[in-house]
Amino acid sequence: MAALHHPVPAHPPPARHPAAPRSPRPAPRRPRLLAGRALGGAPPADALGRDLALPVGAAATAVVVTALLVTGQAAHLAFSLTAFALLTVAVAAAARTRVVPAVVLVSWAFFDGFVVHQRAELAWQQTDRTSLWVLAGAGLVGAGCAAVTRAARAVKAAREGSD
Repeated sequence: MAALHHPVPAHPPPARHPAAPRSPRPAPRRPRLLAGRALGGAPPADALGRDLALPVGAAATAVVVTALLVTGQAAHLAFSLTAFALLTVAVAAAARTRVVPAVVLVSWAFFDGFVVHQRAELAWQQTDRTSLWVLAGAGLVGAGCAAVTRAARAVKAAREGSD
């Protein structure tokens, strides 16, 4: 017949004599800090926002393309490229650093496919290469701004922690 209870240990733990000294409890360990935060990483809300930056940025890029095509501003490539560069800076600043190349490529694919060629075709002519370099620079600027902001927060947190 099968036992339906939890197994009992073979030998119970030895009883402590009431006069025996208690072993001292170790002091609770404080978490090590890295850049002003516990090593566990960014706060959950910040981490979620950084993880969602790429899909939200792709959706925002689709909305910008639609707005440019509906208003007829897609014909003005300089205006459209400026709008995409600003959007790329914003999304790259919000995204994780390792995702910034994907942010740039998504932005460039939407710009090149729907604004420059307007038939969802990608090409590699001079306009296409120039727009890729401009958007790559915008991605670097956004990632750089985010890194400077994180470093400033870490310095501030370190100063507050040492006081």
